[in-house]
Amino acid sequence: MSTTPLDTIRASAADLPAAVAAALADPPPGEDGVLGVGDGWPTTSWGRAADPPLLLVHGVTSNALIWWRIGPALAAAGYRVTAIDMPGHGRQPRTDAWSTRFADTAQELAKFIRAAGLTGPEAREGAITAPALSVVGHSWGAMVTAHLPAAGLAPGRLVLIDPPVLTHARMVALTEQPTERTYDTLEAATTAVRLANPEWTDGDIAAKARALTEFNPDLVLAVLRGNGDWDGGMAALRHPNAAAASAWLIRGEWSMGGFIPEAKVPKIAAQLGRDHVITIAGAPHSPQRTHPEATVLALLRALA
Repeated sequence: MSTTPLDTIRASAADLPAAVAAALADPPPGEDGVLGVGDGWPTTSWGRAADPPLLLVHGVTSNALIWWRIGPALAAAGYRVTAIDMPGHGRQPRTDAWSTRFADTAQELAKFIRAAGLTGPEAREGAITAPALSVVGHSWGAMVTAHLPAAGLAPGRLVLIDPPVLTHARMVALTEQPTERTYDTLEAATTAVRLANPEWTDGDIAAKARALTEFNPDLVLAVLRGNGDWDGGMAALRHPNAAAASAWLIRGEWSMGGFIPEAKVPKIAAQLGRDHVITIAGAPHSPQRTHPEATVLALLRALA
């Protein structure tokens, strides 16, 4: 493993605790379930119920299975890990009734967290809490989790993985030239994902292919086009309630397909703290797929 002053890391299995490396190399399947309010939110969980709670939140056009390796590895490190299917994704209904603004979705997520008992017995409706709960969000999931403190729930640790820092015009342009779309069959989706990402493992290909048969494309367009400029969640983290959360950023490299330009990093580091910003060397927007060892190492540092 090597580091530079702004915490650019590389890692192999040898840099991880033995049990964590073993779980990452041969991840056990999670426990599928439904938790929370109303009809509940679909979940996949790993680890012992008595361990500290850790929630994983995916981005657009993905589902809980994007964490198929990361979840078991973090469970081996001593967490009760719960990954959710976000609104309009995975096993969630494709209804258009879901909100698509970051702040509104954060309100829904906070309600789910409380109803699922992930904050612990001290949490109550409407309270500002700083529980043992840690939350890790990727991309859209990171933007939503950054708004949790303003929604009245400040996790003890809040880790954002490559939340986009892109203008509204750039987000709209991405939707006009999409690299992803819905597929009617798993076979067609698998073929397309494998051709586009020959370096991915079979597990990542299978998870992404399934996700591409499940998401609501109208909701995704509304999320990408209806939230103005994406600022990596930094404005939300200036809310007074966010002082109760320890916020971290883990990012890919802009030149490799990350969504945070290098010029924006110093300002983020000034807000969160230089030691709370970690860049994964050579990683794109979704480092959990391409650089799982370094991603887990960065997460363990942020969650410690």
